[in-house]
Amino acid sequence: MRVGKEGTRWAVERGSRSLFAGVMIVLCLGALVACSNESVQQERKVYSGQATEEGNMRAKSQGHGLNGPLIQELDKAFAAKDIKLMNNMSADDGEGGISYMYLLNGSGRHIVKVHIFGDPDTRTARMKEMYGISDEQAVIENALGQTTIRSKGYVSLVYTASGGEKDIYEEKVTQVFQHVLNQLN
Repeated sequence: MRVGKEGTRWAVERGSRSLFAGVMIVLCLGALVACSNESVQQERKVYSGQATEEGNMRAKSQGHGLNGPLIQELDKAFAAKDIKLMNNMSADDGEGGISYMYLLNGSGRHIVKVHIFGDPDTRTARMKEMYGISDEQAVIENALGQTTIRSKGYVSLVYTASGGEKDIYEEKVTQVFQHVLNQLN
């Protein structure tokens, strides 16, 4: 047994080392438990099919999967007209459909929306809910702007121009819409 200053210092150093080691062991055990809990949740998602659903949704929102060629063709057709599709946003409708929204050349006054539905009947019903019209071709004008709708099968393409710049892209957009819809089977 040590006595005096050296003995006290040795006991304090030994105690702080033991405390540090104890804290490290508790942290490692906590991380191990958290990792194994996360692994169990991931395994549960795989066996329940939730992981597949999440992956498919991610692919749809990024323009991959079945919607990819449509979105790529839209982007290519607008690029050929010297129009950039910017600020890409997407949203799932909860019923197997998805919508994409773009600003033309970054302008908030010119918006293109691509609505992809599960089937033509759903498209007709949802377009009636959203725009008050279910026709395959329509132009809706009001004091705030103009909305042009072109649809075919399960897809609707919508262009909204607002403010004093309603006619800047109208002709080019309708040409692109017609081209893209003609590519659908």
